[in-house]
Amino acid sequence: MNEPGISLKGIVFIDVVGFGLIAFILQLVRTHKLHVGYAIIWFLSLIMLMITVSFPPFLDFVTKAVGAIFPASALSMLAFIFIFLVLVFISIKLSTLSNRQVELIQYLALKEMPAEEKEPMKQETRDES
Repeated sequence: MNEPGISLKGIVFIDVVGFGLIAFILQLVRTHKLHVGYAIIWFLSLIMLMITVSFPPFLDFVTKAVGAIFPASALSMLAFIFIFLVLVFISIKLSTLSNRQVELIQYLALKEMPAEEKEPMKQETRDES
């Protein structure tokens, strides 16, 4: 019986798309539209995908390791996990930026406040301590 797998045509297509995406990421880094740290994450994921797909024994190992029947199912599950981790990472970065933005707005508001309004605030903080 013939085992399910990715055909040579499919492997070549995925590798060509992978190299195209690598070129695209390099262009984004070159034009400063993508931070180098994020580019490294995308490079590593693309290289791992291309290695996994290009070597059928490794793809079979990954398929059995994740408990899938078909290689495409295993790759889909790994892609889902990767996307989830990237979304968590981006959420953390957005939360950090949001907190920094609030601090900056508060700092600018206090800096632009007239001096007579700052005095009662300073006295209130002295009274509390």
